[in-house]
Amino acid sequence: MKCSYISTRPKGNKLVPGWVGKIISWRDDLLHLVFPETCLACDRELVAGSLHLCPFCEADLKYTYFEKFAEPSSLDKLFWGRVQLHSTCALLEFEKASGTQGILHAIKYKGKKALAVEMGSRFGQRLLVNPEKYGSIDALIPVPLHPKKRFARGYNQSELIAEGIFKSTSVPVITDLLTKGVHTESQTRKGRFRRWDNVSDVFHANAVKYKVLKHIALIDDVVTTGATLESCIRTISVALPDTRITVLSLAVTK
Repeated sequence: MKCSYISTRPKGNKLVPGWVGKIISWRDDLLHLVFPETCLACDRELVAGSLHLCPFCEADLKYTYFEKFAEPSSLDKLFWGRVQLHSTCALLEFEKASGTQGILHAIKYKGKKALAVEMGSRFGQRLLVNPEKYGSIDALIPVPLHPKKRFARGYNQSELIAEGIFKSTSVPVITDLLTKGVHTESQTRKGRFRRWDNVSDVFHANAVKYKVLKHIALIDDVVTTGATLESCIRTISVALPDTRITVLSLAVTK
């Protein structure tokens, strides 16, 4: 009996017989029935063709498109007169009761580490469209957590976002250039000046072996007043005065 062949499930350079493809398809359907893939953000079951996020979460995301801006963005302007930056970019706009808030909350407080990596990967793909601004970045520097907070949470969400950006851009992640030496209170309910007072002089730069870096990107999860990033930037600028600094944040408040 002559076998038919299909080209949708290649094995190396060979085509797989049609009946084998059907068995594989049945197996995949059975696995999905027993172990359904779920949305990384809300845990709804994913429909066929969805990748990582369900249609509801996807539709509720508001992208900034800052990577395509020719004029200064709101994130650029936030740091004007405060610190010197090469460039900035944020992937998403943050609003209360939005899909972006849900994703950030899931990443930060619900242990959704895979979601942080996925969103970082999306971010990295968008950065590739503007090599003039972001193509010369030598290293990704996640905003650090104090060891006590990292231990309590189990991870640093900024490192996971950086890992995702690395997957799309191949720019390496360095986690020991910047450290946080003072355990500070949460920034969530603080105003701008209290936020700055809360994080001033708490970061330290271990810059001796990184003086060769010409352009680095600080990675954060969300920018509100910019106080934490400003403190990081000032610390790095003193230790590495010839290094250009870019800010990359998963989200920025409107």
